[in-house]
Amino acid sequence: MNEYHEKPGLHIVTLYAQVHKLEEIEELVTKHEIKYPIALDSFWEAGYEAPGLPKMWIIGADGKVKFAGMAGYSKVLEEELAKVKYPGLGKDKVHSTLEPAAKLFSEGKYKQAHDAAEKVFDDTDDSAAEDDADYIMKRIEEKLRNLKMHAETFEAERRYDRAIKCWEALLPFKGLDDAEEAPERLKKLKDSKDVAKEIAARRALLAEMLLLDLEFAKIDAGDEAQLKKFRETCLAAYKKFADANKGTAAADRANELITIFKELLGIKE
Repeated sequence: MNEYHEKPGLHIVTLYAQVHKLEEIEELVTKHEIKYPIALDSFWEAGYEAPGLPKMWIIGADGKVKFAGMAGYSKVLEEELAKVKYPGLGKDKVHSTLEPAAKLFSEGKYKQAHDAAEKVFDDTDDSAAEDDADYIMKRIEEKLRNLKMHAETFEAERRYDRAIKCWEALLPFKGLDDAEEAPERLKKLKDSKDVAKEIAARRALLAEMLLLDLEFAKIDAGDEAQLKKFRETCLAAYKKFADANKGTAAADRANELITIFKELLGIKE
């Protein structure tokens, strides 16, 4: 999967569906040098069923599921990847004069691609070429705009780990107006002690949540007494966390969880 992760046009999204300590999961990621993203603190509600692990789905460029199973996916994956000529562009055919711009786009050379498309747009009398040039420029501008919007939103939410990823993704857009501040914003986040504190607190909260998941796996959820005791354990753990990490976004999240467990336990504010 590391090899596939490097192939243009393929997006790998994974969900760690077992219950282990965060340190154990991180050890596995390090041991196997996993490069693709692994979601730990999200719930999927897309309706995918996995009676056994690992379970894989391949979704084609047309948005339809091409494969679902636990093995034998390579042939389908290669077939689908072969259909993608210009990864990320959203179309595989452009006017011949725009092929260099489309190729630059697929290589992540966005400023050069924008310049090449703009030159064709300014010089051509062919409406089809003009439409494709306009499409490429707008695709680049849209991609840049969305990344910047997400970076700023994550900063506002103090989700700095994600903000850093977005600013890093903006670096290849160097030379385009909205990307000029990316290096400075990225450096500011990476140099900030407050940001480092927030990221550490979020990791600690995730670690705590996974430990509580392990505790939940040990109990009989149908036993009211055991369930009540588990909820009390969660409430105490999140209170302790919130007190130890006051002022962080992770503490705010812990306080939200405290409210939920108080309601579950029938504790009035």
